[in-house]
Amino acid sequence: MKYTLKNISIGISLLCGVTFTACNTDFLNTKPLSEVPGIDVWKDANLAEAFLNEIYNGLGNGGFTEVMLSSATDESMFIHGYNMNKMVESSISATDGAFVTERSQFKWDQMYKRIRACNVFFLNIDQTPFDNAALKDRLKGEAFFLRGYFYHQLVRAFGGVPLITQTYALGESDYTVARNTFEECVAFIEKDCDSAAYYLKGKQEIKGRTTEGAALALKSRILLYAASDLHDVPTAKAKSTDIAGYGHPELLGYVSGDRKARWLKAKNAAKAVMNLSRYSIQSPSPGSQTEAAENYQNMFLKDNTETIFSRYFVNEKSEDGGQIGKFNGLNGYHNWAGNVPIQSMIDDYEMNDGTPFSWSNPAHKAAPYQNRDPRFYATILYDGANWRKRPSDVTAKDPANQVQTGTYEVTDASNKVVPVKGLDTRSSPIEDWNGTFTGYYLKKFIDPAVDAQYFNQQVPYPFFRYTEIVFNYIEACIELGEDPEARTWLNKIRARAAMPDITVSGNALKARYQQERHIEMAFEDHRFYDVRRWMTAPETIGRPLNGIVITAKLKAGKTASIYRYDTNLYDYTYLPVVLAAETRKWLDKMYFMPIMRDEINRNNKLLQNPAY
Repeated sequence: MKYTLKNISIGISLLCGVTFTACNTDFLNTKPLSEVPGIDVWKDANLAEAFLNEIYNGLGNGGFTEVMLSSATDESMFIHGYNMNKMVESSISATDGAFVTERSQFKWDQMYKRIRACNVFFLNIDQTPFDNAALKDRLKGEAFFLRGYFYHQLVRAFGGVPLITQTYALGESDYTVARNTFEECVAFIEKDCDSAAYYLKGKQEIKGRTTEGAALALKSRILLYAASDLHDVPTAKAKSTDIAGYGHPELLGYVSGDRKARWLKAKNAAKAVMNLSRYSIQSPSPGSQTEAAENYQNMFLKDNTETIFSRYFVNEKSEDGGQIGKFNGLNGYHNWAGNVPIQSMIDDYEMNDGTPFSWSNPAHKAAPYQNRDPRFYATILYDGANWRKRPSDVTAKDPANQVQTGTYEVTDASNKVVPVKGLDTRSSPIEDWNGTFTGYYLKKFIDPAVDAQYFNQQVPYPFFRYTEIVFNYIEACIELGEDPEARTWLNKIRARAAMPDITVSGNALKARYQQERHIEMAFEDHRFYDVRRWMTAPETIGRPLNGIVITAKLKAGKTASIYRYDTNLYDYTYLPVVLAAETRKWLDKMYFMPIMRDEINRNNKLLQNPAY
């Protein structure tokens, strides 16, 4: 039987209560009734497993948080403030980290707290008696993965960090430690991944717990990052004066060595996951573009052939991860409209024939939401899109259940034409405090069967999915000059989206790959890191914040008492605009996050990152 630490604590508390009543002369020696003493944890296999279970809490809710990492990129905007604008305005500092001090993967102290717990586990696990040796190995494998994951969170945000494997106690002579080089950190994470894969190989796979595939996927990711432009110091120096002038480049990347060999390692690491034959591209051959859109939307609502490692949520627990629909849903449904897609993200979706979208094209400008990449319809809620049934107090105002983010003409009781604001705008007659600034809402990850105003959803967050690994393989192949192999796999992903094949080579192929990764993995926490490691952030994140202004005027002789999207009734005008809500700009210091001043004050051996 498996126990949680909480249940075990309660059981021990009850037992101690009985003992106290019978032998009250021992009251001076009682143990705490709400805790299991640390020394006792390692005497029992169930308690040891409970200890490891708690370390999993360091994963948080994954990317399903109220403030999504996408809103620090050119994917979305967070409308409720929380100083999030400082990330995209490049105004964070070592004393005012804003989002850096809030988001779990940037919290230096929280990541090291979990790393220390892993180290405590390694220090003690071999003294724990296990009847089942396979269980002990599995727990070891999970701990290696978790430590590697927490270090990878630190490294991809800060560069090289102190590698701690000991467990510090009271009375140590020195608690300060310097940052290890980036190269040393990557090697350490790679080793933890290999150890995790070794112990987890052939073990029973349990939902929500890490596996051999997850360990190899983490290795694939960190080796891809290690080979990228940002972490090849000669390349990074040529692209950034801040990095060129930094006195400790070994903390940021590789100062020497064979970069081709690094790309080859990244390629082989990705292929190792692909060779497991446990995962595959979900719904690889849709019968139509409509089916492709449906397949893509549904893929993010439940486990499927792409699932490698996910975080799960249950309705019995009120976790942020189960409230992603409420956090991001339409205000016309009494939701919060937190992270709203921006116009540049919309414009990055191709037409369904594989050509770029352009506002200079009259046909595109007249109907910007027609004939787009099927993934657009599965990811974005736009004006006129069909959505779930409106709440009962809104149904009469929108019986068609369509997204309304524009201004529309209707005829009043006296047959006079008057303009009205859409139900999902910031001037909504339903809620006028939390509507989108940009004209769009997030659809990806949102379960349309759940009324997010009242209920949580149970959609898993994908820490690792198979398509990421395929992309890692494609990118490494491109960098190694293996364009035909790269195109083969890239076109498999496009085929799943019912999009035409890519045929270009060289730099054009690299650009198309980066665009494809952007579209396919939108809102999955990849864009923040991808544009940094590619060093394309100035022309991506650095773009102005933009949205759309939509107006609908009744055609001559037409009337409508209640608005619904209808091109037979209305002439529509779409005007892309720059928004003043955020003044977005890019400074090269943002390639790495600042180490907070409090951490440096506690550890004077820490060196700050460039330009902070």
